[in-house]
Amino acid sequence: METDALLLALVVALGMWVRSRRRLIDALAQQVEHLRTERELREEAARLAERSAIAAEMHDVLAHRLSLLALHSGVLATRTDTLPAPVVERLGLLRSTSTAALNELREVLGALHQTGAAPELAPALQELDDVVDQARAAGQDVESSTVGNPEQAPLAHRLAVYRIVREALSNARKHAGDAAIVIRVAYTDLTTTVEVTNTAGAQGYPVVSLGFGLIGLRERVAALGGQFEAGPAVAGAWRVAATLPRPTQNGTVQ
Repeated sequence: METDALLLALVVALGMWVRSRRRLIDALAQQVEHLRTERELREEAARLAERSAIAAEMHDVLAHRLSLLALHSGVLATRTDTLPAPVVERLGLLRSTSTAALNELREVLGALHQTGAAPELAPALQELDDVVDQARAAGQDVESSTVGNPEQAPLAHRLAVYRIVREALSNARKHAGDAAIVIRVAYTDLTTTVEVTNTAGAQGYPVVSLGFGLIGLRERVAALGGQFEAGPAVAGAWRVAATLPRPTQNGTVQ
């Protein structure tokens, strides 16, 4: 009888242990699913934020250029005594059209800027060298070179290069502060390429450092029909690179 009671107690204890383990496994599975869902939401938020940033950048740059167009055409249109009447008429049309386009652009995209926040100067209106100089001033060891004429490249390409270099420098500063960084940018008739490579640094550069900033960059490059890479390179280095094809005359990429 004592043996039977002992066996029964062991069976009951085993059953309770199994149920406890199942509850633990179920709880862990739910937690993993929750984390997976949360990460997917954060990744989607990063993609949406990057799309908004692209639209806001285009708003800033196009608004600036349309304003200049309206201003100069308006100045020319006032010189009616030195210009033929048809030219004055066309200049007036040009001014009114550019002003209307500027107002429509502001209505559509102006709300992208946060209320009360000073909008960041669009990267195309800054120099890429400024970012490199700022990194060097912060103590980073940066070597940079550019081949080709940036002014001949599409605006969207120059914006992408700016964002990629800035994000790569920021990541290197966070994860490998003493790393040597090499930036290579090339503008050709067919493509725009950018590559940022840094050594591991004293503390190394964790492979798992694929943050949401890189997810946004991947979204930006994909929107331009390009290819984006970010990951470990030789000898423990870290590499971020993108290749952007030039659009053809009909608007498609080559």
